[in-house]
Amino acid sequence: MKVLVTGGTGFIGSHLVEQLRERGHHVICVAKDRLNISTLESLKVKVILGDLNDGVQWDSILHGVDYIYHLAGVIKANWSRDYYNGNYEATKHFISVCTRHCVNLKRFVYVSSLAAVGPSIEGKPVTEDTAYHPVSHYGKSKMLGEIEVLKASDWLPVTIVRPSAVYGPRERDIYKYFRLTMRGIQPLIGFKKKLLSLIHSDDLVDGILLAGECRQSVGEVYFLAGEEFCTTHDIGEAISRAMTCSPIRVRVPHTLIYAVGAVGSTVGKITKRQVLLNLQKAREVVQSAWTCSIHKAKTQLGFRPRITLEEGMKRTYNWYCIKGWL
Repeated sequence: MKVLVTGGTGFIGSHLVEQLRERGHHVICVAKDRLNISTLESLKVKVILGDLNDGVQWDSILHGVDYIYHLAGVIKANWSRDYYNGNYEATKHFISVCTRHCVNLKRFVYVSSLAAVGPSIEGKPVTEDTAYHPVSHYGKSKMLGEIEVLKASDWLPVTIVRPSAVYGPRERDIYKYFRLTMRGIQPLIGFKKKLLSLIHSDDLVDGILLAGECRQSVGEVYFLAGEEFCTTHDIGEAISRAMTCSPIRVRVPHTLIYAVGAVGSTVGKITKRQVLLNLQKAREVVQSAWTCSIHKAKTQLGFRPRITLEEGMKRTYNWYCIKGWL
């Protein structure tokens, strides 16, 4: 099979490409950066650097493509317009291109996000029937991307998956939390318990591939997450045990999170560099719960996450050590 992956050099995309190559598929990647390009090139994957909105010669790329996994997007940005340009406009343009050039496409899988729907409502996990209520520009832009994909369902075999928070080898945000833990500090946001759905990258890739290959999933939307809901304390404990250390846990009030986020937004715009925390991220992390139900994915796709939080953090830590990140 000929498979196209957009955003294949990214954290999730690179893991997906590895699995596709292990299954013997011919894979082409379109990406804006060279982040994990050495990994892909070692797998004999053709990587085309380009912007989905402009400058890509789609005729030859899309000729004979059987499956498309669309992961490319903007996760962090200093300006709100960059989220909408990278997640909404790019998806809208890409859908129109695929409509023109993909004759016998078997599936178009859009990898969205739990953020497109929004946080838990009154402590209850969101489901595929929950109305959109995103709290950040990232979430809103992914929501608009979903809407464009669903509009195309009359002429393209589309499927949408919404991962929860993802961790695993190559992930760079939780890596910073590992570094803080190594230095003896673990910040916990707020003074009340916060719940999260979390998924290891290997389990997520399994779910993405199931969604792409299941006949029943055409025109459907699925949440992909781990079986368990984790508190931020649970996550910190799992990381500490993986690293065999005992850091000091520091509670950080929401007011300070917003203040740091405001400073981060200003610094990011001035320096034109990505910061760990800006106002958009602050709006997401102060929520009391980001949990979702995976009942539909389990029932229709046979999705079964295999990696526990404890095991996942051990694997992630070991990878960071092997690669010299820690």
